[in-house]
Amino acid sequence: MANGYEPWKLPAERPTATFQPRRLNRTNSVAPAEGRRRKDESSDPEWENLVEVLHLNRRRLLRLPGVLAVDIGYKIKNGIFSDTPALRIHVERKLPDRYFKDHPRELVSKSKDYKGKEPVQDCLDANGKPVTVARDVIEAEYHLTSNSRRSAVLERPLNRTRINRRLRIDPLVGGISIGSPQAPVGTLGALVWDKTDGSVCILSNWHVLAGNLNAEIGNPCLQPAPFDRGREEADVVARLKRWSFDSQTDAALAELTGNRHYCAGEILGLTQPISDVVSPHLGMRVRKSGRSTETTPGFVDGLYFSSTIEYGSGAVQVFEDQIHIAPVDPDQRISESGDSGAVWVSDADGRAVGLHFAGDLPHSAFGEYALANPMTIVMDRLKFSFRPVFLEIRDDDVVLLEPAPRFGPGTGRRRDGSPDRFTRSGPETQGDQIPVRP
Repeated sequence: MANGYEPWKLPAERPTATFQPRRLNRTNSVAPAEGRRRKDESSDPEWENLVEVLHLNRRRLLRLPGVLAVDIGYKIKNGIFSDTPALRIHVERKLPDRYFKDHPRELVSKSKDYKGKEPVQDCLDANGKPVTVARDVIEAEYHLTSNSRRSAVLERPLNRTRINRRLRIDPLVGGISIGSPQAPVGTLGALVWDKTDGSVCILSNWHVLAGNLNAEIGNPCLQPAPFDRGREEADVVARLKRWSFDSQTDAALAELTGNRHYCAGEILGLTQPISDVVSPHLGMRVRKSGRSTETTPGFVDGLYFSSTIEYGSGAVQVFEDQIHIAPVDPDQRISESGDSGAVWVSDADGRAVGLHFAGDLPHSAFGEYALANPMTIVMDRLKFSFRPVFLEIRDDDVVLLEPAPRFGPGTGRRRDGSPDRFTRSGPETQGDQIPVRP
C-alpha cells in the first residue's frame, strides 16, 4: 500500500511499555521524578531509559526550529511501523540534509537511514552527560477536532448509518452530536456518574462544553450542537458543571437537565458498555465512536506525547503526556472536526483508554493521527465513574408525595348503568416515598 502500512502488519503490543504520566500536586507543581515511573518485575530497561530521556529533554527538543511535538512510539522504517520503540520528533516538514550543513545543532533531518541508535543533539541524562537513544522523525501537523470555523466542520457524515448522529436523539448516548453556544460542534463522549453527588453527566472536552475561558457553571449544552441546528429554546439537555483544562486534560462534565432519557455507559456503534478505565500501552488496539467519523479502529503508536495546540483567538495550550493513536487502515480517517470529546476504548475488554481532543491534518504520512487525554487522568480530575454511584439516603432526605387516591369497593355507576367495581376512597392513604436530596 502506497505511503502507508498494511492493516495486517501492525506492530506487536508491548504491555511492558507502561504509561506512568507525571503527577501534579495541588499547586500544579511537578511531582518528583520517582513518582513518574514504576519499576517492577515486568519493567523494560530500554523503555525506562527512553521515558527518562524524554522527561529530561522534551522542552529542549520542542525549542528546536520546526519541531511540533515529541513522544515515545514505534519507529517507522520504509513506510511501515516497526516493533522498535524510539524517541520520536514530529515536524511539519522534513528538511533536506543539505540544510543541516549550516545548522549542525538541528538534527531533524529528511534522511530516514539512521542505522540504529544515534545521539540526539541536546539530549542529556540526569547527570548532564550526552545520551544515546533510538530516534525517529515523523511528519505531521496537529489541530483541534472541534473548530470555530464553520467551514472546517464536516457537513455530512463520512459513513451513512441507520442512526444519524447529527439529529436530535432520545435517549442520549455516547457518540452523537453535542455542543454549546461557544463551540459549534463536538461529540458526546459518554454518560457518566458524578462521584460527588451521584448525578448523571455528559463527558466531553472543555472546548466542546465550555469553549471559552470565561465560561461559567450552568452554561447550556445542546444536543444536537448549534452547527447541527440545535436550538437553545428546545435542545438544552445539560448544563456545564465542572471542567479540567491544563497541560494534561481538555475535559468537562455537564449535568443532565432531565429533558431526555439516557443510556449511561453506552456508546453508539460499540458492542458493550464501558465498565472501567485502563492505562494505554504501545500497540494497544482501540476504537472510538465520533460524531463525524463514526466508529473507527486504531492502535496506540505513541505515548508521552507533548506539543502545543492552538485554540483560536491566539490562545494556545501546552500538552504533555498525551496518547498518540494511528489508524489501523492507512486510508481511513479517524480524526475529523466534530469528533472532539469521543471516548477511545480498548478492543480487548471495552475499558476506556482516552478522551479524543485533537488530531493530525489530512493527507499525512499515515492517513491521520489522533490525540487523546489519558482517561485515568481525566477521571481523577473530574471525579466521575462509568459505573453507577450508589449513595446512602437518610431519613431526613426523604419527603412524602401528595396523598394518593385509593380505589375500593363502592356504589358508583358506569356509563351502561352497571355498578363500578372500584371507587375512590378517602385521603387517609399514605403516598409513595421518594428521595429528593441524595
